[in-house]
Amino acid sequence: MMRYMNLEDAVKSGAWLLFDYTDVMNLRKTMVAALLLLVCGASIARADDDGTDTSAIFEGEVSFETNCGHNYYGDNRTVFDFPHIELSGLLRLGKGWSLSADFEYERFYEDGAWCGSFKDMFSTNMLYVNKAFDEKLNVKGGILDIPVGITNSGGPALTIYDPESESGVLPMSWHETGLAVWGAVGNWRYEASMISCLDFPINRSCALGVAFRNDFTDVVDGLRIGAGGYWGKSSCGMVRRCRAGEFIGTDGVFFGVVDFDFRKNGWIADGSAVYCTDCGVKSVGMEVGYDFAVLTGFHEKGVILLPFVRYDGVFEVESRNKMTLGANISPLRNLVLKVEYGHRRFCGMKTEKTFDVGIGYTIEI
Repeated sequence: MMRYMNLEDAVKSGAWLLFDYTDVMNLRKTMVAALLLLVCGASIARADDDGTDTSAIFEGEVSFETNCGHNYYGDNRTVFDFPHIELSGLLRLGKGWSLSADFEYERFYEDGAWCGSFKDMFSTNMLYVNKAFDEKLNVKGGILDIPVGITNSGGPALTIYDPESESGVLPMSWHETGLAVWGAVGNWRYEASMISCLDFPINRSCALGVAFRNDFTDVVDGLRIGAGGYWGKSSCGMVRRCRAGEFIGTDGVFFGVVDFDFRKNGWIADGSAVYCTDCGVKSVGMEVGYDFAVLTGFHEKGVILLPFVRYDGVFEVESRNKMTLGANISPLRNLVLKVEYGHRRFCGMKTEKTFDVGIGYTIEI
């Protein structure tokens, strides 16, 4: 989710949508990149095709979500997002070639005003071509998802918004332009990427650094353990916009993350620990919940009744801790209702109590 993006440049008005020259250029760059990747991937796949596979297969989903609750930052203590739409898809081009894409649009009401800048509301989270040589080796290039942290890796975070232990340190929905190799060998999955900050004109682009991730599944039945990291510049790309220490006095930074999740017999537990070399920022987060629908026959029909408890701690100049009690309820398949109460303490300063609700629905294509 895009909650922790910088909205300082947003237009303070109630307008539904305000396009300026930068907005048009951002949208145009995304459309041009999508077209080039699609044409390139289709052309290469056609060149490799021996005529035995002439059909391309597409699968995807559209997710709709709206949330309302407490705003930690700013003068107005209410935050509301509508609409929040995410469109993702996978197009198989044949012979191991595929095109993956994920686009997100989220409009926020914060500090007493609606965000009116399209560039702050729209995000291309993924847009890349992948070549699968076999299960052990894949190569992908384009706008890549950077799987550093359990949330950026598609982990099972149960809270309405991104867990504060990760969103307070790492970029969320982290994506950059780059080239990556990935694959799986038995219970081990790996990914390593070289990433850059692509901009127009091209002379404004620059290399960022490297990112990596390793996961071990079924360490014991239902348990996955992973680790990831990033080493590179902090002055550009999505790293520049995250909040860890504000990168005082350095243009090089390392993020290191270890995380886990456990899912078995209705139980779900996950957690992560993050370290950033700049200012020595550290954070930990953990949650556990149980799906009571497993005790009934309705679970197989997509019904979910999952209460949970979560702890988040971010330790920097202004350390803070948060406890969250919540529940995820799905009365119908693909329909999710979320509600949660939070108790957030700024060490030595103040305490805030919060209440958030959300509803979402997913359509599979």
